[in-house]
Amino acid sequence: MSKLRSLAWWLCFMAAAIVLQAAVPGLDVLTVGLIILLQERDYKNMLWLLPLFILLQEGMGTRPFGAVIVWYAAVVLLFKMGRWLFEVENFIFVFLLSACLGAAYYGVAWLMSPLQNLPFDVQGTLDRSLIQAIFVPFAWRLLVATRHWNPNDQEN
Repeated sequence: MSKLRSLAWWLCFMAAAIVLQAAVPGLDVLTVGLIILLQERDYKNMLWLLPLFILLQEGMGTRPFGAVIVWYAAVVLLFKMGRWLFEVENFIFVFLLSACLGAAYYGVAWLMSPLQNLPFDVQGTLDRSLIQAIFVPFAWRLLVATRHWNPNDQEN
């Protein structure tokens, strides 16, 4: 039952993420799911979810082609580096991680634009990276609360 509940949660998360990303251009909602996978050390689910996240991002066209792989590699790297300093369930850790991810979002866009011969919009990229940095801690808090929600706890 636990595996079925987890699968249903991830499918609902991905559906909500796709809808939210369509509403807010440039926002990567699936990053919060990757952070949750890393926090839970759920590498079995990461094995099938991470390629699915990459395919979804590439298909939605929210970033230049190939930048999603570099972006998710930066998320994993920054998470692993920050894990040495902070407890991963701490809001301060996620807040600092999201600030670093905002900078990484800008850096990946700056790196990938000239490689694909695309113009680099400094102000637009800065706006999107700030939205990403502000979004992550609040979405993480909400998703962790829904992830650990148990109807049996309501009765006790």
